[in-house]
Amino acid sequence: MPMNEATVLANTVSAYCTTLSGIWGLMLCYTMGMQPRRWLFAYFCLFVTGLATIWMHGFGEELIPRIADIGTNLLLAWAIQVGILGDYYSKRTLKAVAGITGVVNLAYIILRSAAGASRDGTMAMTFGNFGGFSFGEALLILNSILATVLWYIKHAQIPRQARPLLYIMTFVFLVGAGLATAGNHTLHFKIMAYHATWHTVGAYGFIVLWAFNHVRFVHCGQKA
Repeated sequence: MPMNEATVLANTVSAYCTTLSGIWGLMLCYTMGMQPRRWLFAYFCLFVTGLATIWMHGFGEELIPRIADIGTNLLLAWAIQVGILGDYYSKRTLKAVAGITGVVNLAYIILRSAAGASRDGTMAMTFGNFGGFSFGEALLILNSILATVLWYIKHAQIPRQARPLLYIMTFVFLVGAGLATAGNHTLHFKIMAYHATWHTVGAYGFIVLWAFNHVRFVHCGQKA
């Protein structure tokens, strides 16, 4: 679907939710209980991701802002993986897994930047006029699936009080993945702006992430 003013505005304004959720996570850590630095870094990456998304949607979705947008999203996914690996895995596993995903993500950004405009419109999966996934979006989903798997492998070590929040995060991830199948400017029934809704749902998901970490590290005293 071609860009129109309504979806451009919806996508841009909803991206403020992303960057504000990063700010909110950091503020809550400093006022309600500190979390490990690796998670503070993840919330900071969330803040930066929101700024890149605002730039991309608000200024015409040109090549460089699009690369900044997917690049910061991949950085955020990697930071979350580092957080999980630091919580429950050995340093050797952390270095191996984070090293591999970091190299793969960085390689994609370098190759995407080198390809320039010649890769515009190239899709890894298409759903016709409704939308689809670019290669960068597909890579982001794979990163997110890996993070989810890393948590569930260590499910037994997660405090019982925090587990319901993990389930909520998983549900939010699945809803977000469903909304993300639509194109950036797919609009139905005048009010169903899928991509903008994805931004909003994701922002609430990241607040749940903060709450999940807060329960583990502050209420349950999980070692950092």
